[in-house]
Amino acid sequence: MSDPDRRNKAILDEANRTTAWFRARKKSPIWAKQLAATQIVSTLEGELEVAVGSFLCRGEAGDVWPQSPGSIEERYDATDEVDSEGWRKYIPRTDAQGVMAIQILHPFEVYVESGKLTGKAGDYLVKRHQDRDVAYPEDVWVVDQTLFRRTYEIIPVSQ
Repeated sequence: MSDPDRRNKAILDEANRTTAWFRARKKSPIWAKQLAATQIVSTLEGELEVAVGSFLCRGEAGDVWPQSPGSIEERYDATDEVDSEGWRKYIPRTDAQGVMAIQILHPFEVYVESGKLTGKAGDYLVKRHQDRDVAYPEDVWVVDQTLFRRTYEIIPVSQ
């Protein structure tokens, strides 16, 4: 278990003791551009140092977050639409596995490779669907509760 994973142990233990994890997938398009230089980015959940080559993503509410090139390719399809600032529109892939999410009813923190994310009471702790059976996944993040409800859809258990 790496240092970020160890620091996330308490919140993951709390989440894993429940049966409240559920599957969801992104339903709204995003805009993204690949970074040519390392950059400090202010997300809704905290400041992160985003490495060169990573993608900076922008959601419908103007919220920004980083994603790896592999994560973008796994979850979204690029369109030909590019705005005047170089942001390309990406639409969620219909065949994407989605994520596992759980609503946390108190303020919480999650440590990621590039920094610390802070969730408010009611925000969601999220991990990749392929990590559904992993107690302490390396890739976890926080999604604001209002944005989660607007930009994700729940995937029925039968899928």
